[in-house]
Amino acid sequence: MGIILMVLEIVTPTFFIFWFGVGGLAAALVAYFVGNTIWELITFIVVSGFLVLLTRPLVNKMTGEQPRQINVDEIIGKRALVLEEIDNKSGKGIVKINGDTWRAYSVDDEVKIKKGEYVKILKVEGAHLVVEKFDDKNADS
Repeated sequence: MGIILMVLEIVTPTFFIFWFGVGGLAAALVAYFVGNTIWELITFIVVSGFLVLLTRPLVNKMTGEQPRQINVDEIIGKRALVLEEIDNKSGKGIVKINGDTWRAYSVDDEVKIKKGEYVKILKVEGAHLVVEKFDDKNADS
């Protein structure tokens, strides 16, 4: 199984599965010399976990990928495009702003906002936006 996981890493761009393959090989060595299932499991968990924790920051530096951070205050008052109809009663609604998609709720439960329309972002509540229909009267963005 360790070798299969290491080979599987070739087709994935994450360089993550490889360490579980190494943990599997370490567990196989323990199985050969000790033959105790508990020690095999402990070896697999410790070796895999240690290698993932140790090398993950190094791999992130090498790939140059940094998590994208957003200041939520900068999108308040901005205009967003509705990708999925916003309907509070059915719990639907997705908008796109600055290339990011967000779940969205209308400030008014009775108002449905259709796909393709624009909305104004009023506030951010966790991972959701509270929006209102965008019209020329609130076009300050």
